[in-house]
Amino acid sequence: MPRNPSPTGGSREPGHPPGARSKEHHRPPGSLTPYPGRVPCPLYPVAHMNLLLFDIDGTLMKAGGAGFRAMEQAVEQRLGVRNATAGIVPHGKTDPLILREILHRIGVGPTTTSAVLPRLIEDYERLLAVEMPRAPAVLLPGTRDLLDALSRQPHVLLGLLTGNLERTARIKLRRFELDRFFRFGAFGSDAEHRVALPAIAVARAEHLAGAAIGLGRHVHIIGDTQRDVECALANGATAVAVATGGATAEELRGAGAHAVFEDFTNTADVVAALIG
Repeated sequence: MPRNPSPTGGSREPGHPPGARSKEHHRPPGSLTPYPGRVPCPLYPVAHMNLLLFDIDGTLMKAGGAGFRAMEQAVEQRLGVRNATAGIVPHGKTDPLILREILHRIGVGPTTTSAVLPRLIEDYERLLAVEMPRAPAVLLPGTRDLLDALSRQPHVLLGLLTGNLERTARIKLRRFELDRFFRFGAFGSDAEHRVALPAIAVARAEHLAGAAIGLGRHVHIIGDTQRDVECALANGATAVAVATGGATAEELRGAGAHAVFEDFTNTADVVAALIG
């Protein structure tokens, strides 16, 4: 049956008023690529689903200092303070928390911080888009082969759990064309403290899958710092760590990681740890 013509000369789906847009075309927050179709309701449990949530910096890639350079430029342009990141340790922290620490370090009070932080975040996002293409960024060993292998596995959902803002996560992933592997995630733009992100990621995974997934050991949080491990353990998830970023293998084991790898070069072993 032909579609009903709209008054504007286009076509519309039956049941939608003129000029209305179907919800299928809206990308939910935290989804890196659009996905079609409404999500069934209610949600039904999925047996043997593995939810794999990856950190970005130090886990999949290194941004070559682009993040700190963009933050320094943002603070200098907005507040006139140079070298603002000196003494700041970023490992395992969210971008908003890092920026808040920077503002505290340079003597900005709480009231001014609340007012300036949203604009500083916008400045940072804009400047990172300039810095990232020219930064000496590195794709960490085994990353692409691992993601290729995992993306072909049944009953696996690949997502992100990162301190990056959603926009800065996309900028970094696109440098190595990794964004195609991740259809959803939880980001520093969702919550300042990493421990709050797994529940957000699970909710978005359930929205994507149209099924109840929940938190538990079938949720794997993969990162390179003790904060990633602590985040997993606090949420009852499996902590898988890689010693390519902010901590040594010994430190990651000491933090309680269930599995630790020096890097991702042995694809079969890492896949077995994640979905075995």
